Amino acid sequence: MIEGSCLCGAVRFAIRGGMSGIVVCHCSMCRKAAGGAAGAFFVARRDEVAWTGEEYLTSYKSSPELVRAFCSRCGSAMTGANLVEPDETIILAANALDGSVAAPVVAHEHVASKTSWEDNDDAPHFDGPYPSWENLRQ
Repeated sequence: MIEGSCLCGAVRFAIRGGMSGIVVCHCSMCRKAAGGAAGAFFVARRDEVAWTGEEYLTSYKSSPELVRAFCSRCGSAMTGANLVEPDETIILAANALDGSVAAPVVAHEHVASKTSWEDNDDAPHFDGPYPSWENLRQ
């Protein structure tokens, strides 16, 4: 079973079937919807996805034919841009996946829109939190 949830845990999905590989989108809409340098999404069959806490899902029509859903309590993106008139599939946010899921990244799209700061630094990496947050606040 493949499972996902929002940050606060109010909204959850469980997929009893399979999922596609992950597509990472660098367009400005997906970056903003995901709250990061890119959005990451995958496709599942709509009839194989069970939701818990659906009453906390809020939708936003991001363009005339596309709608996205997110948790109304914590703001976590739960779906990608799905058709307003749904088909048999649903695009789900890979960022919402719980635990480690063995799904490959199959593509990066809209790379011409990639942020100038993503992967363009020599900054150190830490296994835990950044130890100098207090220095940034000065």
